[in-house]
Amino acid sequence: MHEKLLETRRQWYAAYIDGNVGRLDHIELDEFVLIDETGLQGKLDQLGGIADAVAADQWFARGSQAEDLVLKLVPLGDIVSVYGQGRIVDDDRTRYSLNFSELWQKESGEWRVLSLHFSKATTPPDRQRN
Repeated sequence: MHEKLLETRRQWYAAYIDGNVGRLDHIELDEFVLIDETGLQGKLDQLGGIADAVAADQWFARGSQAEDLVLKLVPLGDIVSVYGQGRIVDDDRTRYSLNFSELWQKESGEWRVLSLHFSKATTPPDRQRN
């Protein structure tokens, strides 16, 4: 039912891990906001921070990828709430586990992300309550 959204989301995470700010800029709405342990960031600040980290060779290692461990989609009219738990791995080792919540909106026939809120996960997914 939401195959196109899930494919766009996969591309968004791949662009994030690769540090591809051009692709991120296309998938994220202008109003995009990121909330994490450091606070609230708008789209331009987020993309600038990624570009700086990539330029300083302080971004994810080559071959890193994002994996969903728990993924739920809740349609809310023309917006879909996506939430769950995931991890970033390289060489089959987990580098970062996180809980996340995203809002996706269809605009001109394309899925675009409106917000991402994530925090470091401390509980394995099989011990989480739904």
